[in-house]
Amino acid sequence: MRTATKDHYEEAIKSICNLHGNMAILSNLDALLKDESSDLADIEMLIQTDGSLAASILKMSNTAAFGFGSECESISQAMQTVGFGLALKLVSSALSKQLFMRDLNAYGISSNDYWQYSYFTATFMELQAKRIGLDHNEAYLLGLLHSIGRVVINELLRENKVEVYWDRFVSPSDWEIDTIGFSSERAGALLLRSWDFSEEFYSKVERQCEPIEEAEDLMLILLDYAKILSTHIEDPDTINELCSENSHFFRKKIEQANEDIVSDIEIAERYVDGIRETLKACQS
Repeated sequence: MRTATKDHYEEAIKSICNLHGNMAILSNLDALLKDESSDLADIEMLIQTDGSLAASILKMSNTAAFGFGSECESISQAMQTVGFGLALKLVSSALSKQLFMRDLNAYGISSNDYWQYSYFTATFMELQAKRIGLDHNEAYLLGLLHSIGRVVINELLRENKVEVYWDRFVSPSDWEIDTIGFSSERAGALLLRSWDFSEEFYSKVERQCEPIEEAEDLMLILLDYAKILSTHIEDPDTINELCSENSHFFRKKIEQANEDIVSDIEIAERYVDGIRETLKACQS
């Protein structure tokens, strides 16, 4: 395929925005959670701007993953039940049905595998952020959306009816640049900017493949570690090695017991399994 132009990417991003227009709710919700003057009523008003999303959230709030024994009959009740702490997870879980709806054919990745990879990365990062004093909501969102640029690349190739596939012998970024002249990290940053995420946030997505040993942003170092764990989550031997000290720059930089890493991996796996079952239940 010839090098993609700015117009090509703008069209691909526009197409995705049309398909997933309400994803901007995530950036607005994140801003509300950071605003000390906001309350649950503000979150309720934001959710109510999208009737379909509100219906999904209400249904999910009554499942085992988010419910607390009483059935919610309104968004107000649902927000009172889950509170600020779980609001971001509830909304992102409801949105995930559309965000991860398509296979990433150009990468040979099924929608289910893409969902699992992203959700594990997000959950593990959130757990670790709480341990080491980072913004856990930002960590969760970064883990969830860090590879969203692959959706842009996949959409661009699909719209132009170009059949090229990542062969896994080179890094995804090298393949993207060689094939279409643009990295998914850059594409993801542009998409997140169109969804009204802050420059501080989408710039992390764009910078995630910089040499990790030179990184000064601890959030990006954590992201790199979480991505590797998520990639190998089905390989117990590799996971055991990655849990050990000095296995990754993150482990060298942050002193932490191996048992804490193992615990967070197990918690993240259970959470991902629970959300998967919740989504299945809500679709039935």
